[in-house]
Amino acid sequence: MTHRIASLVGTLCLFTSSTAFALRGPANAEYAVNVAGSPFGAAVNFGRHTSEKTTWFAAIGGLPAGTPVSEMTLDIDGTEYTVNASSSYVGFFVNHRPFEEADWFRFNAGIAVGSIENALDDGSGNTFEANYNVNPVGYVGIGAGFRPKKGLIYGLDIGWLQSSGPDIAQTAGDANPDALDAIADHSFFGNVLPNIQVGIGWGF
Repeated sequence: MTHRIASLVGTLCLFTSSTAFALRGPANAEYAVNVAGSPFGAAVNFGRHTSEKTTWFAAIGGLPAGTPVSEMTLDIDGTEYTVNASSSYVGFFVNHRPFEEADWFRFNAGIAVGSIENALDDGSGNTFEANYNVNPVGYVGIGAGFRPKKGLIYGLDIGWLQSSGPDIAQTAGDANPDALDAIADHSFFGNVLPNIQVGIGWGF
């Protein structure tokens, strides 16, 4: 995993250092930094505007286990589970603004390396896990805001992570293959993971 992250960082740095900066005017920013929140936790994003239409982002984030927002209840095939989620990731993304007169609208795509882990407990001594550990995963979405301007910036992103799906296993209790099948069939643990993210930052 360390080799993959290093390769991605190197590729991103080589690209941005060899790309001519094409922004015009004193109000346009060359860099951006923002903090954001999503169902997968909080993230810090560092952006490099390589033109008025294109921004490259490097992101690091996650959701620590045991935090108040990491726990939820989920009904799966008539059984109520307490789900404790956690995540940790590094991602690299490109934002493209196709419309000159609407630079608030963006397409967003990229890849992330990390993990998403879910611990399930039915309250009767049976526990399970549904963990996403296959890397990398792809991301595609659209966004509003985070214009390439100096000063306060903010934005909203909606999209999805495309994965190969979780590895599901029982970790305690009586063997229950039906429960494993029910968890695997639930949409919450699918290959496609929807995402909505809001953030605020500073362009400079």
